[in-house]
Amino acid sequence: MKASSRTQPFFRRSEGSHAHTSPSERKRPRLFFLRLIPALLLLPASFASDGWVIRENGVGRIKIGMTLAQLSAALHQELAADERDDKGCFYITPRGHNNVSFMIIDGNVVRVEVGAPGVATSTGIQVGDSEERVGKVYGTRVKVTDHQYVDTGHYLTVRSADGRYGVRFETDKGKITMFYAGNYDAIQYVEGCE
Repeated sequence: MKASSRTQPFFRRSEGSHAHTSPSERKRPRLFFLRLIPALLLLPASFASDGWVIRENGVGRIKIGMTLAQLSAALHQELAADERDDKGCFYITPRGHNNVSFMIIDGNVVRVEVGAPGVATSTGIQVGDSEERVGKVYGTRVKVTDHQYVDTGHYLTVRSADGRYGVRFETDKGKITMFYAGNYDAIQYVEGCE
């Protein structure tokens, strides 16, 4: 062995390696990663709610008026026996969506309730937002009434254009504490199934 022999590096860029690529081609990988970063930052938020958006007439594939069998199929969940009994009014909270419940009356979905941040309305409003924001988003469509049980609270109710559905926000000290959407009559119930 010669003492003067040097080992060659595993990877060596030859001089002039960029001779056959344009400056825009050299920037492509960098631009790709710069565009990828914002998408990756939004990924956890999308998994938090699984893309569920509350509309006046439902959420996701679930529509107000569905039967229990249709709800079970849409949720890809078999409903427990106690959830299918003969009660006139009861709630179902789907697995994996602990902050969302469905009010069932006489075997049909009549209302969707949200009790924590992470699931928003189709207009982007969610638990924790201000009364002021609701007013800005819905304008004169919002009917404000005093809360029946919370001295510092209100009900902010918005009726759909056809009058069949609506969304109601419950507030305390100017902040949304919960909201529900569905049949206009069903969103008027302030004590749920009671």
